[in-house]
Amino acid sequence: MATLTKQHDKLKIGIFTDSYFPYISGVVRSIDILTGALENTGHEAFIFAPNYPLAPKEEKVYRYFSLPAPTQPGFYLPIPISPRLPALVQNLKLDLIHVHTPFLLGSLGTLTSKLLNLPLVFTYHTLYHRYSHYLPLGRNISFTMIKYWNKHFCNRCDLIIAPSLFVKKLLERSGISSPVDVIPTGLQDTYFSNNKDQQWLRNKFNLGTEERILLYVGRLGKEKNIPFLLDALERIIKKLPYVRLVIVGTGPEESNLKLLCRQKNINQYVLFTGKVDNEELIKCYAGADIFTFASQTETQGLVVGEAKASGLPVVSLYSPCLSDIIFNGKDGFLVHNLQDFIARLTYLLENEDLIKKMGKRGKINAIRFSSNLLVNKMLSSYYKVIQVKAGKLS
Repeated sequence: MATLTKQHDKLKIGIFTDSYFPYISGVVRSIDILTGALENTGHEAFIFAPNYPLAPKEEKVYRYFSLPAPTQPGFYLPIPISPRLPALVQNLKLDLIHVHTPFLLGSLGTLTSKLLNLPLVFTYHTLYHRYSHYLPLGRNISFTMIKYWNKHFCNRCDLIIAPSLFVKKLLERSGISSPVDVIPTGLQDTYFSNNKDQQWLRNKFNLGTEERILLYVGRLGKEKNIPFLLDALERIIKKLPYVRLVIVGTGPEESNLKLLCRQKNINQYVLFTGKVDNEELIKCYAGADIFTFASQTETQGLVVGEAKASGLPVVSLYSPCLSDIIFNGKDGFLVHNLQDFIARLTYLLENEDLIKKMGKRGKINAIRFSSNLLVNKMLSSYYKVIQVKAGKLS
């Protein structure tokens, strides 16, 4: 580890993750945003990630042999074995290791940091115990194992990054003693731009100007609570038949959600985009009228921030972390049940001026999540943990 005494010294950061491109998830997008912002400010990020079929070779990306996950289609599990890793890390002259998972490659990154006396930073992206249904064990056994491992892992870290104040408080209540800094994932400048194609989404699905578009963006998994949105739409279209719900993303529940739409006889009102690239995602936000969300497992809700930066009001089922993002009644609504969710959506859909007014407020309020601002907070935390580690070793 190089001796860093000034906060303008350029850093070399090792990023360890159990998911990366071409797989798409909130964690992958968060890593992409962080590494892009670091590179733009003159620092270097080196990615240690799973290999995937047809994954392209990229500079500064080191892939590990991986196997398909038995319970999660499209997801690959890296084999965390690399006898040459310590020598590679030394040759790269990394200043710290930043892990984005407490499991496979996160554990490998942890072992390497301890072996080489490098500072270890961990971003707590996920409420892991809420995802225990993906493990091939009984839910109760998986839940208990994850909570135990999570606490053990966090207490080995020099610093934890929490995406929201809610997560920081949750970690501290869980008996985790490592210091915790709150730094959300930043929003890229492209989401704030007013020069976006607002017709692409309507053209893609042959929607007229009279139709109103509700938007959901995210992984299609059980934990995202998408059937709640379908229940709301089923009732709303009885009064407002010109409303459509566009669902952006892919995931293990896609076929079940399409079946549920047919069972509810709303399939003509629900439009699935499938996998989209970043440019198409920006166009989806630009073409929608209102963003809808119902997940109860978020640690930040990156897509909610992106929707606000894109000028969309948000109607969401209440989640503690979202109260840090949505100003209830100002740039969106946070509700506690289906009846209120439907009422707020209907109120907005019948008040076009309010949609625009809330959207403008949301765009302004989202500026505090700009990646240009938050990368400086991350760098401050990096410098701090390096200095603390150096003090302990001296």
